[in-house]
Amino acid sequence: MKKFVLIVLVVAVIALFTTGCFKHTFDVGKGATSGQTVYSKWHSHWLFGIIGDDTVDVKKLCPSGNATIHNEISFVNGLIGAFVGIVYYPTTVTIKCRSGKKAEVELNAEEAAALITDPNFIYIVDEVAPGMRDQAELAITNAENFMTAQSLYAMK
Repeated sequence: MKKFVLIVLVVAVIALFTTGCFKHTFDVGKGATSGQTVYSKWHSHWLFGIIGDDTVDVKKLCPSGNATIHNEISFVNGLIGAFVGIVYYPTTVTIKCRSGKKAEVELNAEEAAALITDPNFIYIVDEVAPGMRDQAELAITNAENFMTAQSLYAMK
């Protein structure tokens, strides 16, 4: 009986010391530590964990560009790795997005023209995309022409 207890104790101690956990957290953009989880899967690593198998396209999962990637060896991953770690070692990858989807805004032609002809529009373009000023000025001219045509049409 003492021998059985000793064996169980030794196995428990070995399991405890060989199932260490690690965590890596990466922020993309502004990060999203409290965002919506959009991806959570096990990733397989082979040959002492040197060779990995999965690549995740974060741009597709988080169109906003703000994500937090969390890679860890959970307790279950560690147990599996302790028994077959030479050949196979899994990790758990979780990705959270600040906003899981792109904002979808639908504007009719009049609403778009009103937005473009707003006096602040050109300043916003200069701040966000300075190389697009020429296109923005052309858009303003086209929007003004559209609004003029719409008002003339409404008068008839």
